[in-house]
Amino acid sequence: MISSLLLAVTIVAHDPGYNTSLANHIQRWLKVEAVAAEVVTPKEMAAALKHEKFAFLVGFNEPSAAELKTLKEYRSRGGRLAVFHSASPALAEMMGVKPLGYRSAPYPGAWSRIDFVRNRPEGFPERIRQTSTVLQRVEPLPGRGRVLATWSDRSGKSTGDAAWVVTTGGFWMSHVLLADGDEDLKGRLCAAMVATAEPTKWNYDAHLRREQETKAKLLAYAKGQQPRAGEIHAVWDHSGCGLYPGDWRRTIALLQANHITDLFVNVAGFGFAHYPSDTLPRSRTFAQEGDQLAAALAAAKGSGIRVHAWILCFTATRSTPERLVEYERRGWRLQAKANGKLTEYLDPSNREVRSRLLAAMDELQAKYPALAGIHLDFVRWYEGAVKPADAAETISKFVTEARRHVKRPRWLTTAVLGRYPLCIASVGQDWEGWIHSGIVDYVVPMDYTEDLKKFESYLKQHAETPGHAAKTIVGIGVTANESRLDAREVIDQLKLARRYGLAGAALFDLDVTLETRVLPYLKLGLW
Repeated sequence: MISSLLLAVTIVAHDPGYNTSLANHIQRWLKVEAVAAEVVTPKEMAAALKHEKFAFLVGFNEPSAAELKTLKEYRSRGGRLAVFHSASPALAEMMGVKPLGYRSAPYPGAWSRIDFVRNRPEGFPERIRQTSTVLQRVEPLPGRGRVLATWSDRSGKSTGDAAWVVTTGGFWMSHVLLADGDEDLKGRLCAAMVATAEPTKWNYDAHLRREQETKAKLLAYAKGQQPRAGEIHAVWDHSGCGLYPGDWRRTIALLQANHITDLFVNVAGFGFAHYPSDTLPRSRTFAQEGDQLAAALAAAKGSGIRVHAWILCFTATRSTPERLVEYERRGWRLQAKANGKLTEYLDPSNREVRSRLLAAMDELQAKYPALAGIHLDFVRWYEGAVKPADAAETISKFVTEARRHVKRPRWLTTAVLGRYPLCIASVGQDWEGWIHSGIVDYVVPMDYTEDLKKFESYLKQHAETPGHAAKTIVGIGVTANESRLDAREVIDQLKLARRYGLAGAALFDLDVTLETRVLPYLKLGLW
């Protein structure tokens, strides 16, 4: 293993799961910048750090004595670190910062942008957009460092909270770098940090030349595409608040300018409702920022964009702990097959669960006459749960019930797992059967992959049955966990979908990356 690390920047993820996913983002961003990097475990850290002058630490909230010893030895040799979201006093002292304590955002969007000081190292961006909801606040120890960047809220007003501190030991961030947009700038930031210790690994002038060449080629490729009349161009809005929370008019104007036809707004589920629901629990977002669906519909009026209410069906994600206890008491929660523990997923065979979802559909249509459709997600069994023999029949019956509640001309659409027919056995989704029986207007298979050949294999399946392609909107994972696509890759997948006669595509997700790095190129020709 060590031989493969000799020329690679070290990224240490303290544990698997969330911290490893964050470390993988850094690795991916550095790869774009032509900087080789390897994600290692704490057990591999000592060997890896022997050969490097710069390393990233992710998830080191409470490093062990042995880990601190390794890091101190590394620092004594002149090694520099980038530390994320740690509350460790010992690590902070070693790095030259003082912890100020954990804090949650005092109001929505309080920490929405990172603004770097003028006197910053070469290659560091001027600002980066990112929405963080918690911080481990810090300040530099006297004589050992300075604040390099501060947080601003969504209105652009500085909060004064330090986002980054630079010290003799390296860099310290009060949160983590999220994959929620401006990823090109985050990659540049990570590479520029590496260059402060190892200038041979990254050069800002070379970065600018490479960026200009890439952009020129992409522009030429995008302009060479042709649109197709009547095609569905959809986006999923996972936040349910639009791209600019508090300003739906601006979001809709952006979508209209980029030729979007349909918007799936994530406004409801067993854990939340971003509107004044009497059926589902009203969310903190609704309490603080108002009715998101009403605002979206008002902004979309006259724009030509169809707004669909996106409902999370058989999952209680975003629920409060108290509400999860209530769902447990009612016998709604599914058990995991592996360990018997209760999950956040709900039982599709439970009549009360199904009835509440159908009541929510009725409520949404009654409250919002301008609603173009209902978009069902998680309309499936939890894959890791014990399922009955009639699992697929149960889901199909629910979708049939939903069709009776969602009257045409409103659309009933469903986000589904793309690997048909495997998804019938795994989660109970016989979505080709739904198309065949006419109970859905469109299915949206989430065909998230970076592999174009694999993506085409999914499309071949979707188009195998005559007439099914015309009822299929392919889901493309621009910024999904399973895939990260640049504009050229998105264009290539869209062209393939068109070749197989699909009705259109839905892009995941409405975020800064989609806004700045993908949509501007689609509208130049293809869309």
